[in-house]
Amino acid sequence: MYQDDRRTIEESYASATASSDLRCDTREGAPRSDTDLLIAAGWSPSRIGAALLRLHTEWDGAEHLRPAAGADFSRAAQQRPADTQKPPQTPSAARAQAEKLAAEHNQQQAKLLMSHLKTMPVVREQLTLQLLKWKVEDAEQVAGALLRWWLAPNCHACHGRKFEVIPDTGRLSSKQCKPCGATGKLRIPHGEAGRRLANFMDDCVHRARQSIKKRLHPAAVRV
Repeated sequence: MYQDDRRTIEESYASATASSDLRCDTREGAPRSDTDLLIAAGWSPSRIGAALLRLHTEWDGAEHLRPAAGADFSRAAQQRPADTQKPPQTPSAARAQAEKLAAEHNQQQAKLLMSHLKTMPVVREQLTLQLLKWKVEDAEQVAGALLRWWLAPNCHACHGRKFEVIPDTGRLSSKQCKPCGATGKLRIPHGEAGRRLANFMDDCVHRARQSIKKRLHPAAVRV
């Protein structure tokens, strides 16, 4: 049966595709079966796209904390007693360390926020199943990373502003942001598999929008 907390999605899907029991119990409260999983795996791209649109709406409507900056961690470090056992850092090394800590903090905050989004579990499941069809390893991990990137793609160093921030001022300098190459965006995670899934997500969203447009203005759309 599909409903088994001890199995991963990958294990459940593999079991379902080889199952000899494909009965479908539609009674209320009935446990989820292998058939339920295979039906879920058959979601159309437009339906996945609609779920992605809902997910992004939930993300936009959630309460977002102000992103931490390197200066926040620099001030915290200055307020701590000096460690006499360690050699003092150079100013540039201290700034780099502070920026790294700020990026890690912002990533953890984003993960925490995303864990409260209602549509997240079902979308992650569908993307995981798609990756399994493509025989991508660590499909669940890749799906989660791509969703985090898709919802919050801005560079953690410049926060999407493309240029380095002048330390302790919050103002932008004339120097291009090195971590993102002045694009303002994070790199798509997980290489080729990540890019393939990102393209799939874009296609699903496009199909969902076309489907919505067709329902709203059927006479204006020609197939």
